[in-house]
Amino acid sequence: MICAVLAALLMIFEAKELRHKSQTALLAATPAIAGDELRSRGHYLSSPLTCQSMPGHTKSHMRVSCHGATTDSKRVQVIGTAEDKAKEEYFTILLNGRPLVQNARCLGADCRAKKG
Repeated sequence: MICAVLAALLMIFEAKELRHKSQTALLAATPAIAGDELRSRGHYLSSPLTCQSMPGHTKSHMRVSCHGATTDSKRVQVIGTAEDKAKEEYFTILLNGRPLVQNARCLGADCRAKKG
């Protein structure tokens, strides 16, 4: 019983930590984790995603946007956000304008690392 309570508390505290603690870190990580997520779903990029900071981002409200294309010429858009106060990150991937991933808390290798 005590182990279960400790495990639950650990998950709560672990969930309240940002994986990407700055705009620079979020911007640097998003192309790789989004590409990994796309590959895991059978969509391959023709070249690495191009990402930029979104207007209005701040230290506590981080925002990035990425664009690219798949090898079969589908448009890819990725939006990544992180809220320092809430300690939450969310990612959305659009493929030809349609949601492939909506408001996921992690993408690609970041999700696998959290489980392991």
